[in-house]
Amino acid sequence: MTDARPMPSRQWRASLRTLSQLRWRDRWLLAQALVLIPCLGLLLKAVTFQRLARVLGALSSARVDRSVSAAPEARTVADVVGMASRHTLIANTCLHRSLALWWLLRRRGFDCQLRFGARKSGGRFEAHAWVEHEGTAIGVDRSTSDDFAPIAWFPARTSI
Repeated sequence: MTDARPMPSRQWRASLRTLSQLRWRDRWLLAQALVLIPCLGLLLKAVTFQRLARVLGALSSARVDRSVSAAPEARTVADVVGMASRHTLIANTCLHRSLALWWLLRRRGFDCQLRFGARKSGGRFEAHAWVEHEGTAIGVDRSTSDDFAPIAWFPARTSI
């Protein structure tokens, strides 16, 4: 989880340099993600995941193009969402980040799934959420998502 701490000036300069290197459309994407991630976190406290996911799916499903296959562009979106998640003022989780990434990708026509996994580590139950596009986890280290046994998909898979 990310804390809202003031960044030292050196980190601010590095962040501004990175921002200046982004294309304009990626800056717009960053602005969207900076608003979307905390809003999703707050909405998940007010409504169920199922209801929120249904609404987000309805707002994006008409645009999904099953033929869109541009993995490098999907990774760029994931990188920008990751950047935004490190700079939100409200702490966020893998669910908030993954839900934001899933929705932003679907709005761009990508056919992707929100995946949920679980594992037992050191006697503790742990859960994780990530996004897959073309069967590959994006926005997370593949080894991280491989450590979790898949337990659910969104949208639901018709066959396993």
